[in-house]
Amino acid sequence: MNPAGKNKKSGRGWRLLALATVVFFIGAGIYFLFITVGESKRIEQTLIDRHGWANHYTPPMDGSVPANRLERFIRVRAAVQPNCVILQRILFEILNLEAIEESEDLSTGEKMSESLGSFKSMFSFAPSFLEFMDARNLALLAEEMGIGEYIYLYLAAYGEQLANDPDAAFADREETRISPRAREEFAQMLINQTAAIEAAGQDQSMAKLHSELQSEIDGLKGGSHSSPWPNGPPDNTRQALAPYRDQLTDLYCSGIVKTELMQKNRGLNFEG
Repeated sequence: MNPAGKNKKSGRGWRLLALATVVFFIGAGIYFLFITVGESKRIEQTLIDRHGWANHYTPPMDGSVPANRLERFIRVRAAVQPNCVILQRILFEILNLEAIEESEDLSTGEKMSESLGSFKSMFSFAPSFLEFMDARNLALLAEEMGIGEYIYLYLAAYGEQLANDPDAAFADREETRISPRAREEFAQMLINQTAAIEAAGQDQSMAKLHSELQSEIDGLKGGSHSSPWPNGPPDNTRQALAPYRDQLTDLYCSGIVKTELMQKNRGLNFEG
C-alpha cells in the first residue's frame, strides 16, 4: 500500500470536509436569517393591521400633541436605546474599516489583521438591524402607537436637530439621512392634516397653521428642506414638546435615522 497516496487522499478528504462545513454554516445562516426576517415582517404586519400604514396617519388638527401620546413615544424611544447603541458601534467599526483601507502607512497584511474585528461587526449588522426593528415595533404595539404616529412625532421632535446639528462622526453617510419614502409619507401626513383643517373651516389661527403646513409640504416635495421642520415645528407642536425636551434629547440616537424610520414593504424586504 502506498502511504503517500493514502496521505494525499486523507488531505483531500479534510479539505472537502472543511468546504462542506463552510457551505453548511453559510446555508444555515441564510436559512435562519430568512426565518428571522419572516418573524420581523409578521410583527410589523400586526402593527400595520392594528394602526394602518404610515401615510394614513392624520396628526392632531391644531398641531398640539397630547401629553400621554408624547409619554408613550418616550417609552418607545427608551425601549430601542440598547439596540441603537449596538448599531452605532457597528457604524463605528465600518468607519474604522474604511480608515484602515485608505491608510497608506499599513501593509496589506497589517490591514487584514486590523480589519478582522471590523469585518466581524459588519457580519452582525443584519441580525442587529432586525433586532432593532423588532424592539421598536414590539414597543409600538405595547404602547398602542402606529408607525405613522411614531414617524410624525420623531420628525417633530428631531427634525430641527437633524437639519442643523449633524453628527460629525457620521457626516455624509447614507444612514444619517431620512429616506425618500419617509419624507414622502411625512408630507402625506401633513396633507392629511391640512385636509382636516379645510374640512373643519379655518379661523385665523388655523389659517396660519394651514399656511405653515403647506409651506412645509412644498419644501419636502420640492427638496428644499434637508429635514422636516428645519426651523422647528409649528407653535402648538413646539409647546407640546417643550416639557419633554430634555428627555427627548437624551433619547436621540445619532447616525441611524434611516433605520429609525424604516418600514416593511409588501414584498420580501424592508425599505426606507
